[in-house]
Amino acid sequence: MNVAGKAISIIGAAKSGLSAARSLAESGAHVFISDIQSEEKLKQSLQREGLTGKVQFEAGGHTERVLDASFIVLSPGVRPDIPVLVEAEKRKIPVYSEIEVAYRLSKGRRLVVTGSNGKTTTTTLLSLFCREQFSDVFLGGNIGIPMMDFAAKTSDDSVQVLEVSSFQLETISDFTPDIAMITNFFENHLDRYPSYRAYIDAKKRIALNMGPEHWLILNADQQSMREMAGQVRCRTAWFGWDTGELFPCVTICNERFVYVDENQKRHDLFPVSSVKLIGGHNLENVMAAALAAILAGVETKNLEKVVKEFPGVEHRLEWVADVSGVTFINDSKGTNCAASITALKACRPPIILIAGGRDKGTDLSEWVTAVRTASRGLVLYGEARDRFRSAFEGLVPLKSAGSFEQAVNIAYEWAEKGDTVLLSPACSSYDLFPNFEVRGERFKELVKALQPK
Repeated sequence: MNVAGKAISIIGAAKSGLSAARSLAESGAHVFISDIQSEEKLKQSLQREGLTGKVQFEAGGHTERVLDASFIVLSPGVRPDIPVLVEAEKRKIPVYSEIEVAYRLSKGRRLVVTGSNGKTTTTTLLSLFCREQFSDVFLGGNIGIPMMDFAAKTSDDSVQVLEVSSFQLETISDFTPDIAMITNFFENHLDRYPSYRAYIDAKKRIALNMGPEHWLILNADQQSMREMAGQVRCRTAWFGWDTGELFPCVTICNERFVYVDENQKRHDLFPVSSVKLIGGHNLENVMAAALAAILAGVETKNLEKVVKEFPGVEHRLEWVADVSGVTFINDSKGTNCAASITALKACRPPIILIAGGRDKGTDLSEWVTAVRTASRGLVLYGEARDRFRSAFEGLVPLKSAGSFEQAVNIAYEWAEKGDTVLLSPACSSYDLFPNFEVRGERFKELVKALQPK
């Protein structure tokens, strides 16, 4: 893609939007940024990124100035049905996600991970596997490193390991993974999608352009994945506890990870005991990452060393501290009910759960059951507090907090020696924090400031 001299509009000046602006401006494009934040804040962001004087911009909303463009780059946090984009569609102005543009500017192979939960852990582990085998590996996407940051640095020998979200997949056109993976499907983002089916359909777009030369890795333990396998043109591979007659696959047999190739030949990989991550869900993440690595050409002998040394990813069931016999676990990335259920199953009871934030509108019934089973108390905060209180009232001992800081203090005061205080909010962070990382960092700061009882 040659963008030199082209007028390109970018909607949204968060991390990926600013990365796209910088890369496109450096490539000779005339960049216009449109954002809803105040002019003062936007100017600060542009200055911080070294974009002052290099791009034009508007703040406080999106006007028709956006439409004076060869194409529009849409940041993943912006809904695709806002009025200016409806008008863009009428005028047949292409709208692309940042990863679509980066795809067109980059070279090499793309190993791409999406799904409801487990994406970041799986993507990170896969990148480490690949670095044992290949010399030019890039990690990025929805993991916090925009693909545009390195697109122009890639070569034909590069391997890009990318996490992508359903929001990013909504506006792909040519984007084609060499190997794609869907970790799982669970209810999520129903504040954005009209139904769970619409959310799944957005995830399925990862295989939109994949053909017989490509691999799609699916979760054998989910029936919806098995149904999807019959709807794609690419080859399928499988991971899970019950792979049955599905090949190739990675599964666990007799406390060991095994790879079964297309000819049904079994290859022993490494023992389950090599994995330092807690929780059965992380064993699934290891299965998935190992399978993708093998299909990408990583030799199986290179896998165990990485697994033994991998401590996990920050904000995902992360041990923070033990204070007066109370263990604090940071699972700020538990932004939906399914993720919070997984965290509850992984942690040592009794558990005091801290939950809340911006409600995603998902069904709470399974989460309520899990909380009743695994926790002895629930502390609620944030925008979702009232709906969650209604769901749990009379079922679980609970307390409400007026702030995030107060929620941590209440949980600590409530907890007894031997308890686990778990932050796994089942919500996004956007009511109080710009992202789950900032929420997790604040949690850790508050915990480390607690005084012994």
